Amino acid sequence: MEPLEDWRSPKFEEELGRLDRGGISFEFLRRSEEYRDQYRSADGASSADQQAVIAAREGLARRWGVMFSGRS
Repeated sequence: MEPLEDWRSPKFEEELGRLDRGGISFEFLRRSEEYRDQYRSADGASSADQQAVIAAREGLARRWGVMFSGRS
């Protein structure tokens, strides 16, 4: 997950203006400390156990109502 930017910066305001509804939702969701903790836990699942990785990501998606595109 990318580091957080200052939402008050002109650069952030410009980038936010180009996002669709999903992009805007994610920008605010990723600022939740609880979500960030759960994301790190799901992302840190042992890559040796592919089923555990899939289950962790699916659990995160269900809890927060998100989908991860482009990830296998």
